[in-house]
Amino acid sequence: MAMVDVAALARLVAEYDALSALPSAEARQRLRDVCYTIGIYTGETDPARAVARARTLLDPALRAAAAAAVQPVVAVADRATGPLLAELEELAGRERGRHRPSLHDVVQLTRVVLPDCVGAAVSTWSDDGSVETLAASSPQLLALERIQGEAGTGPLARIRGQGEGQVVVHLDPGRPGRFADRARRCGVRAVATEHLRTLPHGCTAFSAYLRTPVQPGTPAAALVTVLALQASAALDRSALTRTVADLLDRRHATGLALGITMERFGVSAHTALTLLARAAQRLGTDLDTVVRRLAADGRLLPAGADGPGP
Repeated sequence: MAMVDVAALARLVAEYDALSALPSAEARQRLRDVCYTIGIYTGETDPARAVARARTLLDPALRAAAAAAVQPVVAVADRATGPLLAELEELAGRERGRHRPSLHDVVQLTRVVLPDCVGAAVSTWSDDGSVETLAASSPQLLALERIQGEAGTGPLARIRGQGEGQVVVHLDPGRPGRFADRARRCGVRAVATEHLRTLPHGCTAFSAYLRTPVQPGTPAAALVTVLALQASAALDRSALTRTVADLLDRRHATGLALGITMERFGVSAHTALTLLARAAQRLGTDLDTVVRRLAADGRLLPAGADGPGP
């Protein structure tokens, strides 16, 4: 290495130091180019040895001057992304600071704020007749909700038949039966149930179990309606969170499946989507299933799938 442009080599080393701290793909690509050029200057093929050799050749003062010349470029990029990061941090802080009561929180709150309340529960009837308790303030009420679903009687069955509004049922403590016996052991004398129009399938209801009878139109019944609205909002947030997560998952899986098909068969994105749709038809399934299968294990399209069109 008879002649070396020391100033150019110093700028390359300073750029190498600046790029090493950046995580972007563009920075990594430029870093490879810089290492290759430094290797040409120093006669070293290994990037680490080339940079180390360049540092020993350079005058420290010259290298510092070159670093000062490169730094403003990096600072401009930082100033461009700084406001965006600050805005995202502020929004994330607000989101973390918000307290949105969950369905469990609403159920526990009902037991505290509703007079003579044993507890509350939220259940859903599916179209196939099964009953699922989504939340209950105690194991005893969880069992009581399930007994109502099995027996097909009580406020849960009535609210499903009525379809909306509130149903208040006063329980006769002397009436025999599995539900009556369980209610008597829990100290329940009345159940106020409100229909929740939240989930797209089946029927969902919010039930408050009370130690004393309550009449429709009274403040206690109105408070049940308010608490039911809170439970409905909690269910809506939960359903929205699941939907967004599913959409993001589907988008990621679709991108992977398209990439696998494009690389395997050398086709465009539009043709790859057409191939996936045709494969779904031939397999007797839907596009979503084919996409998830490819994204999960990289399985190739079946041999009988149509090839690219003209």
